[in-house]
Amino acid sequence: MLRSPLQRKLAFPNEDAKKRTDSRILRLKSFRGDEWYSISLEDKTCDCEEFQAKAGRCEHLDALGMHRLRPFTPTTHPTFSQALSGLVKSIRIRRVDDAVYWLLYLDSFKEAQYRFRTARRLLIGSAEDGHSIPVMENVADGFWKMTKPQCELIKLDAEVLRISKLPNWWHPDSGGPDYIYQSLVGQRAWLYKRWDHKLTTLQREIQNAIEEKNRAMAIGGVMAFADLEETFGTTKQAEFLLKQAENMGHSLAARLCRVHLSAKSALSGDNNFLCQAAWMMAGGVSPIAESIESVTTEECHELLEKAKERWQKPQTIPRWCCDGIHSAGDDPRFTGMLPEMWAVCRAFQHYNRVNPADKWLPQFQSYEGLVIES
Repeated sequence: MLRSPLQRKLAFPNEDAKKRTDSRILRLKSFRGDEWYSISLEDKTCDCEEFQAKAGRCEHLDALGMHRLRPFTPTTHPTFSQALSGLVKSIRIRRVDDAVYWLLYLDSFKEAQYRFRTARRLLIGSAEDGHSIPVMENVADGFWKMTKPQCELIKLDAEVLRISKLPNWWHPDSGGPDYIYQSLVGQRAWLYKRWDHKLTTLQREIQNAIEEKNRAMAIGGVMAFADLEETFGTTKQAEFLLKQAENMGHSLAARLCRVHLSAKSALSGDNNFLCQAAWMMAGGVSPIAESIESVTTEECHELLEKAKERWQKPQTIPRWCCDGIHSAGDDPRFTGMLPEMWAVCRAFQHYNRVNPADKWLPQFQSYEGLVIES
């Protein structure tokens, strides 16, 4: 018997509420078998064994870009990690004044370890937040000098500006949206891939992906080095990819690998240069790969003076600077993880800008590459 809308509502008073509740549950296929897991989008929980064992973390939530954030109270003088996050996020969305503001604050931490961490983040950021190989080479050339506390801050200031003068991966002019998208779907494809986790298999798969111009599988293969049964560190990864680049005469990819090797001890846990090399060998193109803008001493002094003036009346660190993953915080929109990075690309497509003041919409999140129950 057919019921009118009113009769249906009377017969099933909680049906609408049930639908709303069910819509917050996502069923995701396991990366390692045929099981299915229920993920609460509202509570950020997963019913897999890893979630229980790791107290709220699992590979399924990571793949979705869902994170349990750490409590956060913004202050004018945040921790070093929060301020470093502020520097990174400001470079990422090309707010150079904010970046230098936090750079100046980071310089107030005088122990040598802090300067090293700041310089290292600039080196990583030249690749993580840019596609210009000359910029990366320039930062790498001065990297070890910048790690020393006696190095003048204006040198680091100059590299912040140099990176920020060119469009980042979220801007179509950089070619970066393709790089981020291929990285995202490639990472997810390798999570589902059934393979023996042996080095020779992975190297062969990366070589095949490069030959077939399969950008996603080439980048995903580089990220899959972390899943090998044996240890194969990023130095060996760089040497392997450098050999591929030299064999095929790909000078840009070879340069990326050499930049990594020039600071291999500092980049032992980072693969940004290597993923870009794989992307380029598999056919990825960035129109700004060989671009670099000049930076003047006057510009650098002006930025530092502005930052010093702002510190006369220090501002509370904005929430968008602290993602809750790399430091205490509660705004993960601009963290350097692929689901969030692709969401930033989509935000730019929607608003034609990247601005923390813009509302983050549900459609910015992408489930492409994941096996989800319809």
